[in-house]
Amino acid sequence: MPKRFFNFILYEKMNNYIIRLDSQRLGYGKVVLSNPSKTHIPQGITVVFGENGSGKTTLGNILAKGKNAYGNRITFRNDINSIRILAFTDIHALSGMEAQYQSQRMEATMNDMVPTVREIMGTKIHDPKMMELSYILNINDVIDKKINYLSSGELRKLLIINALLDNPDVLILDNPYIGLDPVSRCELNNMMEKLKEDGLSIILILCDAADIPIFTDAVITLDNLTISQSIQDKRQISDIRNHDFEESSLDINILKSRSGNLKTDHKISFSIIDGHIRYGERQILKNINWEVKKGEKWVLTGSNGSGKSLLLSLICADNPQAYANDITLFDRKRGSGESIWEIKDAIGYVSPEMQLFFKSNSYIKEIIAQGLRNSLNKYLPLTDEEITETEIWMRILGISHLADRRFTELSTGEQRLVLVARAMIKQPALLVLDEPLHGLDARNKKRVIKIVNDLTERNGSSLIFVTHYENEIPDCVSNTMALTKR
Repeated sequence: MPKRFFNFILYEKMNNYIIRLDSQRLGYGKVVLSNPSKTHIPQGITVVFGENGSGKTTLGNILAKGKNAYGNRITFRNDINSIRILAFTDIHALSGMEAQYQSQRMEATMNDMVPTVREIMGTKIHDPKMMELSYILNINDVIDKKINYLSSGELRKLLIINALLDNPDVLILDNPYIGLDPVSRCELNNMMEKLKEDGLSIILILCDAADIPIFTDAVITLDNLTISQSIQDKRQISDIRNHDFEESSLDINILKSRSGNLKTDHKISFSIIDGHIRYGERQILKNINWEVKKGEKWVLTGSNGSGKSLLLSLICADNPQAYANDITLFDRKRGSGESIWEIKDAIGYVSPEMQLFFKSNSYIKEIIAQGLRNSLNKYLPLTDEEITETEIWMRILGISHLADRRFTELSTGEQRLVLVARAMIKQPALLVLDEPLHGLDARNKKRVIKIVNDLTERNGSSLIFVTHYENEIPDCVSNTMALTKR
């Protein structure tokens, strides 16, 4: 190929952009990204990919809101006027009545004034596009539900639809697959392919290369707050998607044993007989019978909206309807005089809801160390022994560098690792992990799964592990509880 013709093709490719980043340094909030290649974003589907803490969400915010921050120089194609960004933390933003604490949406009397989806959407509910997208994403049955009673997956779909009804020129989706079951993931991919054909450009912010859709037009990688050049070669994109990260070398045996937290004298960690949850006319759970014996390892599965998180709320003392159910925890009948704090002190718990409502502004090392304390003594000064154990856990989870940062300063994935460490550090009798791999990159997913396997085998803890994906289930799991959406 003549050099002149090759240069012409390269010139055309570089000028086929919707957004061009002209600054070598780009900032938003407290984070500054390096942009040595002065990268550009083409028409179609672009993936911004990188490991946890690499700066992906910062780049998304720069594109959507940071044109005039830090002296950023960004050029938008003439027809690009509206850019919307949606993130994991936005899932309670639609109602304008965000719950103030995690269990509020489970308290029926606290939700009397919460609007339904129909009321929130207003005139948009009659837009033919609303109905079309609702059927594509399979949430046409939520129209008359109160917004607080939607699952995180249903809320995420509704947010995407609401944004699309405003007809943006570019839609940025930060980790859009979080909380979606496999069917919902396929539905979202099908919708994005259709939107691409209709001329909408979409930017996906992803931390796991396996999530990169096959119809991706370009990939921009971030590593240590540095932006790469836009990669548009299909073979290179495929290589990124199929890259396999090695497992980290971990030694759980360096941990001090905390057998006192295991309640070694019990036989049944949890059981429920004819379990049920109802809100108004809607029966979410019915005739649930489940027993988790001491040391058993279970996976809890079910499609979006099937009630997994609500069932866990009965176990972890977050749902008032626990008192209307026949529940046993650690051989003790629920409601027989035990306090909520006694229950919580024996359970290590992580969930997407917990992360959304976690309000602490303490340093990360303090937050993790709080997991060692009982609920009434969390905020006393740390002892030398607690500091040492916290440092070991941060090293095991690869987050030692975050010790002196605050929770709100971290990326979504880094926050999840902190909460996992906080739940595991006390080596509890029952470990309840509700989608613990949400927002984690491939390397950190493998790390957490290995820790779950090693810790529960060493201590004999009972485990309830929630995931939509078979490849995420730890090897130690030998029992399955599956819920069906009613």
